[in-house]
Amino acid sequence: MQRQQIDVLPGESVRVGNLIVTVLYVEGDQVAMSIEDPDNATWMDPVDLLDRDLSEPVGA
Repeated sequence: MQRQQIDVLPGESVRVGNLIVTVLYVEGDQVAMSIEDPDNATWMDPVDLLDRDLSEPVGA
C-alpha cells in the first residue's frame, strides 16, 4: 500500500478506491466529509484532527 498526501479544500472531492470523498467544511480542528460509496449511499462524519495521528489515513 502506498501512502500519499492530497490537499483537498472545502467543496472539492477526491476518489479513494471506490469511494468519493468530498470535504464539506473545516471548523477549527474538525473537518466534515461526505463519503459516497458505489451504491450511492452517502454519509457525513466529522473528524477531530487533534485526536488523530496525521500520519495515519483518516478512517483507518
